Amino acid sequence: MKIFKYLVFSVALLGFAACQEVDISERDQATRVTLSPLTTTFDAKATTYVAAVQVNSGSQLLETSWNAEVTSSTPWVTLSKTSVEQSYTGTYDTETVYTSNVEGISVSIAANTEYKRTFEITVTTADGTAVPFTFTQKGEKADAKVTTSVKKVEFLANGGSEVVSYSSNMGDVVAYSFKNGDGSAATWLKAETVEAGKVKVTAEKYENKEAPRSATMTITVGSAATSLASVDVPVTQLAAEDHYFVYGASVADIAIEKALQMDKTEKDGVFILKTFFNESANNAVVINKDSRELTYPCFALAAEGKVVKLENKDAKWTGPAIEANGVRTLTIDFNALTWSWERVTNQYAMPDELIKDYPTKEFIARDGSKKVWMVKHMAWDGGNINPKLGSGMVKHEAAGASGSGGYAAADFPATWNASTLNSAWETKESGLGTLETYSDDGRVYAYHEMLGYEARFGIGYARYEQGPWVIGEKYTDARGITYTIAEAPIKAQIDQYTGDDAKDEEKYPMLRVQAQGICPYGWHVANAQDWRDLFYAMAQASKTGTHTYPVDEAKCTYKQMVNGGVPNINGWLRNTKYWGDKYIDEGADEFGFNYYPLGFRYMTQGFQCWSMRCQMWVPLPMAGSKPADYPSAGGGRINVTIKNNSTMTTALANLDIGQAICPFRCVKNYK
Repeated sequence: MKIFKYLVFSVALLGFAACQEVDISERDQATRVTLSPLTTTFDAKATTYVAAVQVNSGSQLLETSWNAEVTSSTPWVTLSKTSVEQSYTGTYDTETVYTSNVEGISVSIAANTEYKRTFEITVTTADGTAVPFTFTQKGEKADAKVTTSVKKVEFLANGGSEVVSYSSNMGDVVAYSFKNGDGSAATWLKAETVEAGKVKVTAEKYENKEAPRSATMTITVGSAATSLASVDVPVTQLAAEDHYFVYGASVADIAIEKALQMDKTEKDGVFILKTFFNESANNAVVINKDSRELTYPCFALAAEGKVVKLENKDAKWTGPAIEANGVRTLTIDFNALTWSWERVTNQYAMPDELIKDYPTKEFIARDGSKKVWMVKHMAWDGGNINPKLGSGMVKHEAAGASGSGGYAAADFPATWNASTLNSAWETKESGLGTLETYSDDGRVYAYHEMLGYEARFGIGYARYEQGPWVIGEKYTDARGITYTIAEAPIKAQIDQYTGDDAKDEEKYPMLRVQAQGICPYGWHVANAQDWRDLFYAMAQASKTGTHTYPVDEAKCTYKQMVNGGVPNINGWLRNTKYWGDKYIDEGADEFGFNYYPLGFRYMTQGFQCWSMRCQMWVPLPMAGSKPADYPSAGGGRINVTIKNNSTMTTALANLDIGQAICPFRCVKNYK
């Protein structure tokens, strides 16, 4: 039966070949050897591998002799011939299972208490054909692994040495190599092991004045016998020209060894640098030439746009004041020893002179620092522009009543002045409607307006409007930190939060993004971290005195904020001045957050809830109502706080961009 089966298969192949008009002489008649089953990887424990050996020529199964042996030097592997039972069904009688015994191999593999290892078995047939098979056995010890926190190594043209630290589980079994970008050996670099986990990299002097040179250093640990792992470190050497490095207490507290290199401009001797500068009464910005080590003479920024040379460590100078924390582009002319800088700010940012109209208050953060909040909702309308930023709120005779009408999703305007706008539903200040507005205690803004991307009189353009931040793209915030834009999980994805705030901020960095938006220079839209720290400050205030609504510090986490909200927060956001005398904690007035019940606008429902409710934008992409159809159509919000409502939790939730028009707060930039 078995012979008949192969005969039928052979005839079928011949028929197929005839259809393809392939000459029989062109068919592969070479001897082939297969193992069945073929298993190539084994666990670390002792095991025996049994496989049938089949020899074929073309489509024919050969009844021929063969021999098998372990061809690698592996005393932990023994091999013998054995009889292997195989099962199969007939070609036509498919309901019957047949068995037969064929020759095969039995391979005994000893337990492996070391690293991963390999061995080879070669099967040689009677006609001299030798077919090797390679096998791997895992080990009880982990495979090779190597990591480093070093992002790059940079040398000046004069050369020198740098020590690179790395972590490995292979002890001192390590090798180093250097390759230029074209794949050739980078012979201008040398490596010397200092101790386990440390290598000294040395660069030769570089004479080229036109361009830097670069290479890749590869640290390889382990061996072919144990397993190999490697990590690459980019290496750059600067051209043989002047280089200037900026550091100091006012340069984001950057130490000399991490000093920022200035970029050369087209004008000889003039260099620029864009970075974050700390607010300071006596600016400490120091510039070294050709070194990230403290050397003299060096330079420093002085008042009135002058650059002074510091001859030694005892040199004294007075730097200019920095009036706000923010990113600036610094330009220094080392020929004239003069400097200037420009703020990097949003075109719609509120002017400095209006900051005085916004009372501020410090609140303690988790790290012990103080965060300065504006304790008034943003009310900046953009000044002499049309359209203006945001919209005033619409008051109603009945407190908390909704505004007139609302647009169906299909009827949303395509622009701020679209012909589809209903004048009975829009404001007088826009020139498009009849509704009177009120802005003394803040304005309501479309999400795009809050982030400073456009002005549109607080009008949404689509029920599920795409947000201004595109997932996966880069965004540099008011602190000068570049983020990859990504959504934070919503309540339905609560298991993605760990409950450990530090880990969650690392996992979702945009929780702490300092987006300037239309806040004044030196300020940013209150982010999720700011709100989380505000709740912490409430918990600290709860620890003294008598409180009807104490805030539990242990519950002030992102996970709790998203998963239903932090209990008793509303008792501290409300105050007796604006919210009456119900559901307000005894410490709320002194806490002084001044949370005004401004209301909001839903484009499908109109202006609503003035004097009754308040929800606030948070600059955080979160999935919208239709995340599958409109990725990133949702923005973050601090959820609704309602007057005379006994609900005391306040949550971080998503809100559809385009539908919702809300107020927000500004926080002073911090390190």
